[in-house]
Amino acid sequence: MSFTSSVELRSRKLSKDFSLSYRFLSRNSKKAVVLIHGNLSSSLIWEDFMPKMPSEFDVVAPDLRGFGESGRKPVDATRGLRDFSDDILQLMLQLKYEGYIVVGHSLGGAVALQTVIDAPAQVKIEKVVIVDPMSPYGFGGTKDEHGTPCYDDYAGSGAGLVTRYNPDFVRLLKEKYLGVDHPAAPANVAKTFFADDFVVSEELLNKLLKMLFSAEVSVDNYPGDFVDSPNWPYVAPGTRGVLNAMSPKYLKMRELLDVAQKPPILWVHGTKDVIVSDSSLLDVGTLGLMGFIPGYPGQDKFPPQPMVTQIRSFLESYVERGGYYEKFTVEGAGHTPFIEKPEDFLDKFVDFVR
Repeated sequence: MSFTSSVELRSRKLSKDFSLSYRFLSRNSKKAVVLIHGNLSSSLIWEDFMPKMPSEFDVVAPDLRGFGESGRKPVDATRGLRDFSDDILQLMLQLKYEGYIVVGHSLGGAVALQTVIDAPAQVKIEKVVIVDPMSPYGFGGTKDEHGTPCYDDYAGSGAGLVTRYNPDFVRLLKEKYLGVDHPAAPANVAKTFFADDFVVSEELLNKLLKMLFSAEVSVDNYPGDFVDSPNWPYVAPGTRGVLNAMSPKYLKMRELLDVAQKPPILWVHGTKDVIVSDSSLLDVGTLGLMGFIPGYPGQDKFPPQPMVTQIRSFLESYVERGGYYEKFTVEGAGHTPFIEKPEDFLDKFVDFVR
């Protein structure tokens, strides 16, 4: 393996017609940190952070399929997040490191946990860090700490929430719209990644837009397809694309509780995160309660999804089954503490992996 003093963009062929792109920093190490980005993002989000990783690790940051520079292979939502985790595991098999630290942000946090579930014997995942991860019970449509669905058809989750209730965002994303005068402009949406008092520089905003605009906008990738539902908010998940893969209809993470080898987990959470929260501003239950989506049936039938409570309950079950986790709260950070409070995040990360 060649030595590089800076981050390189590389690509690996995983099949005849599909290649996975990844950013790579070599220290000639036998172990690697794998950084998995979130939804509507790419490995670019980790670029400035990669050189700060402990020197005893190589660093690998892949672009998930349909994002960044990776191939535009469709996402089969009925497999949950396994299309993404299978790609990551195949890359890890090809790279052949002796051990891995897997770090996942947001959607990538759930992908990281899925890699633990499905890792073959040749891939040794030693520790996992989940940074403001989505709930292990999916995004949308559940109502208690155990992930009980609000409706049997999982209405209130999946691609229909964006396609029907925020079509301007999908349109402007596809058009690569750079303005800020529309409330659904990608630039305005990108700012929700951060705490309300965090100053987003022009350089950072341009990087965020580059990531957003790298996404494949289609029914096979982002956001996906949907079906009508008789239940509020009258849309249920389809079978294709990223947002349906995140639906509790297909995302089944409880298998993690039964894996034989349970790596220690560090859960990092920003106190000002408005994306992953018990009252998330992107959750349809919260939006209905606030009056933004008509016909809201009330909190008894469709409360805001208690995402943080679900994560905590799930990880407590992980401990009960023989695993270990610790939580690190980053005061004043939003959804991206490794950008907003990098020193705090890095200090804890180094302490955890060493």
